[in-house]
Amino acid sequence: MEENPLLLLPRPIIEALFESADKEARQIMQRLRRLDESIQEKRGLFRFTKISDEKYGCVAAADGAMSSGPSSRLGSGFAIYTAGHMAFDCKELIGERYYAGSLSWIEDRKSFKALLKLLMAYAERKAALEAYETYEPDYILLDGPFFYFRGGCRYLRAVEIGVEGIETGLDLIRRVRDMTLELMRTGKAVCVIRRSLIRAIDGWLLYNYGEESCLRARDKHVLTLLMPPGSIWAYKDLLDEEALLYATFYRFYRRWRQEGRSPRILMDMKEDLMEQSRRDLSRKFLLDLDIEISKVPKTERYYVRYSPEAPPFEVEVVEGTDVYDFARYFLGFNNKATGLPFPVDLIDEMVSLPRGSTTAFTREVEARLIRERSIQNKAAISCYFTYLNPQKEEFI
Repeated sequence: MEENPLLLLPRPIIEALFESADKEARQIMQRLRRLDESIQEKRGLFRFTKISDEKYGCVAAADGAMSSGPSSRLGSGFAIYTAGHMAFDCKELIGERYYAGSLSWIEDRKSFKALLKLLMAYAERKAALEAYETYEPDYILLDGPFFYFRGGCRYLRAVEIGVEGIETGLDLIRRVRDMTLELMRTGKAVCVIRRSLIRAIDGWLLYNYGEESCLRARDKHVLTLLMPPGSIWAYKDLLDEEALLYATFYRFYRRWRQEGRSPRILMDMKEDLMEQSRRDLSRKFLLDLDIEISKVPKTERYYVRYSPEAPPFEVEVVEGTDVYDFARYFLGFNNKATGLPFPVDLIDEMVSLPRGSTTAFTREVEARLIRERSIQNKAAISCYFTYLNPQKEEFI
């Protein structure tokens, strides 16, 4: 049995953390009791569609991975990314391809992460489009929302890229954006969102019935408690607007509440908050992706559940996509442990970076420089690759 790492800490810290664990457990017990009562009251708001029979055909999945953090050296930070696709015909693998790249960066860490994610997204979109053009699948599964890479792009516009004819950050943003739009227009792209955090249900309840009506839980948590296995749920069956709009409304409301505004005042200004939410989404697309949101195809969000042992997963599709038809392909082709379509799990396993990969890559770069005979000053190399924090052994 693996040793509890908390027991390696000084005794006073251990005792304080164990007291905190008791406190957290009591709070969660109360929270769960309130959530169960609230869900029972609102169960009638939710309608689920049963996935009745399995369907067979050609499907593909594309995914990517990137360093969880940079290998931080005195000279720069280093990170790596991967991407690939796998295609299946009647559950049999018929093709696969992989990509990889790296990034070294001496500027701020926030921009580093945004640029790394954008480069990974570029490789992912290449892999997805290649799979679509090569195999003509009935559906192509993507990891995360269509524009998951958007955040922080506005700060990368003038960054020099110099990759595959892409000169600047703005060029790269436009390229990844346009590749994503191309996938959306096929009508075959389905985004599988594994780590969904939005609270659109609470946003809708808040807007229509006030703060006391909220479930105070993430949508995925609520639907895990409600959805039967082998079923689908559509946000549009409950919400009269896009899920992201209500999620943004909830976020703005909570921000004002945390700053001290009363529920009564905020509900009096709910129309202003809703309009602020619309402007926020439009502004982000224009600043980050250099496109008016009206030029982007409208999307819809659903939840699909196959396994009773695992939570449902969220999907995003272009408006009008037949999600019921999509769900049939994986009724007998899903991982019971994760609840996800097998192609999603398989491509994730292939492209995921083992712990220590980024550190190993950085050492590989250093080793090549040390072996380079034209570099006389080896001490400069040693200085460049010295850990930014020499107190701790890095293994990223």
